[in-house]
This record gives sequence, structure tokens and C-alpha cells, in this order.
Amino acid sequence: MVKQQILNCDIVDLLHDGRGVGRIKGKAYFVEGALPGESVEFQVSNEKRNYAEGRVRSISVASEHRVEPDCKHFSRCGGCSLQHLEHQKQIEFKKNQVLNSFERANVKPESLRTPLSGSQWGYRRRARLAVQRTRDGQFIIGFRNSGSRRIEPITECLVLDKPLAGLLAVLPQWLKLLPVDIAIFEIELVSADNAIAIALEASRRLKDDELTVIAKSIQSLSEKSLQLWWKVGKNGQFRRLDEGAEQLYLKLSGNLKFCFEPGQFIQVNGDINTKMVDQMLQLVSPTSSGVAVDLFCGAGNLSLPLTKQFDQVIGVEGLDSLVAGAAKNALDNEITNAQFFIADLTQKNSLNQIKKIPKSLDLVVLDPPRSGALDVMPWITKSGAKQVIYISCHPSTMARDAKYLLDAGYKIKDLGVLDMFPHTAHVEAMALFEK
Repeated sequence: MVKQQILNCDIVDLLHDGRGVGRIKGKAYFVEGALPGESVEFQVSNEKRNYAEGRVRSISVASEHRVEPDCKHFSRCGGCSLQHLEHQKQIEFKKNQVLNSFERANVKPESLRTPLSGSQWGYRRRARLAVQRTRDGQFIIGFRNSGSRRIEPITECLVLDKPLAGLLAVLPQWLKLLPVDIAIFEIELVSADNAIAIALEASRRLKDDELTVIAKSIQSLSEKSLQLWWKVGKNGQFRRLDEGAEQLYLKLSGNLKFCFEPGQFIQVNGDINTKMVDQMLQLVSPTSSGVAVDLFCGAGNLSLPLTKQFDQVIGVEGLDSLVAGAAKNALDNEITNAQFFIADLTQKNSLNQIKKIPKSLDLVVLDPPRSGALDVMPWITKSGAKQVIYISCHPSTMARDAKYLLDAGYKIKDLGVLDMFPHTAHVEAMALFEK
């Protein structure tokens, strides 16, 4: 079969990234825009020996769970991939992704929790936008097209929270105030409880006279308080350029205040983050009051709430800026029973260097990146922790890591899905392991 060929097939499953799966003469075809139960005509875009990829051209038999996407950019924008599937079915798909990953690893949970879900629209409080300046000086901002580097210009985004969505229409005109020799590579928008941050990654710094014009004009973009942040190059660090001094902050469970800066990791869905923290605290044994260790702790999203229940909380993170942020958040919240340490958690013996971690632990919490926590699993299994709570954004690596705990005598007591990213194929899950 040749590239760009048009074929027909029945769709029998969904791939982990939300594409439909069909078979022709035993060969798998991954079809963007197709759903299980559908018969589709599609155009082949990429052919390999064992599989091929394509995109729907027409649907002769539609799924009963197909819906009309609300966003006018859906068919081209790469931000969402599942708006054409009923929201409840999206959650079911994500639940099956997690269960299938555990089944392949021969891991079986004792019980399943009801998925944590919230509003399917206006939930995203952080976004990174691609930027391009055209030859005539206009700016295009948006998300990359699915499967390409081309930017899809967007004038609305239904998953962004309203203050951020409102900036989409005015940012291109505001960017024209920038000197023509400055290239903008990316814009990060963040909606905190007290302000919005517009953070630009640029090719050079602003001169004083240029900064005066840009900083003065920024407040006209929104009714909400705005902050301007700037960095030069991918490896630079964001610096605040406007004259304000108040830090960006979010409220966590227990009336805690979580301060952060653009570029630092935060959970983008505030509602689900609150429910996630509450569920974590519910899973903790009511008799636990000793020592909890939070690995990949960031600036304290999970560590800070844990201090309400444990005598001592120790957070570990690989970036010194996040460790400093976590320590400051503890200080600002008058928390005295938390300590934070730097360690490269991609190195097997890194945690052995932290002498202040006690020999006896009640709880280990970890929320690693997509690559999982393979290098610290041996340490966790030897830590003696009575409970381990693993929060994951990649079910396959979570299931892989879970086998270490099972081999060490732990049982997986609870497993549940978090609908952190509605209308996308991203899957979040939480599992509780007990000795």
C-alpha cells in the first residue's frame, strides 16, 4: 500500500493517544478522529511495515457516543483529541487505559475508586502557546496542529479558564508593541488566584525604554491583575518585569497558600488538584502520625497538606529552585514540621545521601514525571513505609513500578483515575499500596 491511499475499515478500539484502531488483513491502522464501533473512510498518512496511520475522511456508521465538538478549532488544533467523544465515555476510556496497563503487568488492584472528575470546560489554568511573527509583522498564536509543527491560530479555547481565554483575542495586537528584532518563541499563560501571569520566552532582553512601553500597556489586556515575566532562551529563568511585588499563589486544601512562578510545575486543573489532595489524605491510615516522605515534591503541592496529619514531612525534589520554593511555602504557612531536600531522583542511590530521612516511615508519596520512578523504587521497597501512594500521569510506567512494590510484599489496595485533562487523552491515576 502506498502513502496517501484511501481505505475503509471498522474501528474496534482506541489507542492510548485517542486515535481509533482498525485492522485490514491483520494490519493495524491508527486513525485520527475515529471512534470504536464506527465504519470510516480514511486517508493513510504514514505507512510502516507493522502498522499505518491515517485521518478520517468520512464516517459511514457513527458511534452512538460521538458528539459534535464545541470548539471550532478542534479538527485542526492539537490541544484536544477527544472532544468528539462524550465526556463520560472519555473517563471510561481513561479508566480502561489504566486497567489495561496493570493487566499487562499482571497487577490486580483489590478495589477501584470512582473516578475524580469535574467541569469539562474552563478548567485549564496554565497554557503554553506557540508564537510566530509573519512577514507583515502580524503575530500568530495558538497550539501546534496535530502531527505537525504548524501553528493553528486560535481565537477561543474552551478548556482554558475564562481570564486566560479572554487574552487570546488581544495578545496578537499587544505583541506588535515589541521591537521588530525580538523573536518570541513561546508564551506561557498562568491564572493564579490573585493574578494572571504572561510569561514570554524571547531572543533578547528588553531595554529600559522598551520595557517602559510594554509594562505600561500590559494592564489594558485584562480586568484581572496582570504580571509580566520574561526569559531569554530555553534555558533561561523567568524574571518579573512589571513593578508589582505580590507573588502568584493558589489556595490548597486546608486553607494553605501555595506560591509559585511561571515555568514551575503546577497542576493545571485546580478543581481536580483539590480533589486529588483530599483523596490522598482520605487514603492515609487514620492511625498514621509519624513520618511522611514526598518524592518529586515540586514546590509542596502534596507536602504542605500532609503536614496537617504527620509529625514530620520530608519533601525531595531535583530542582533547587523548587526546593527553595517549597521551603518558603512552608515558612509562609507557618509550617514547622516540614523539611525539603535536593536529590536527583533519576539516580539509584540519591536518597541514601539524605541522612535526615528516618529509618522508619509511615508513608511515601510520589508524583513522578511520565518516565516514572524506576530508579527510586528499590529505595521505596526498603524504606519500610507502611503505605505508598503513587500518583501517575503515565499508566504504563506506573504499572511497571508497581511490580517492585508487589515483589516486596505490598498489596495494591486502591486504584482510581483522575480526569485532570478533559477532552485530551492524558491519563492521571492514583494508587494506594500497603504492606
